[in-house]
Amino acid sequence: MSAPNYWRELLATPTASAADNLSEHADRLERLACIAECQGERLSAGIAAIGELLDGATGAGQVDDGLAVDICSMLAALAGLSAELATVTRNAYGTLASIRAAAHRSPATPHLSPLGQD
Repeated sequence: MSAPNYWRELLATPTASAADNLSEHADRLERLACIAECQGERLSAGIAAIGELLDGATGAGQVDDGLAVDICSMLAALAGLSAELATVTRNAYGTLASIRAAAHRSPATPHLSPLGQD
């Protein structure tokens, strides 16, 4: 059984359409924020682990300087991706807060509870 491809879901950022109701859009945004946060944490843990392995191998003289520079360049690129995931998470939660604030002010819109209180 294969694992779900959460990266694909992150790349297909949901947008509200006329057919969507506010609650469905908020649910999709919350899912997007959770996936981005989880993938960002996994990526950060991987970056840290690779950094520790590289540090140990370099200290033991098992990695030449050119390879160490190449690996550090890749880690820097991954750190940029991690920062982008944090931005996706922050933006999704910000949009959710705006949706929920608007829904709370509008008596015609079904009530959306704060995150984690459904």
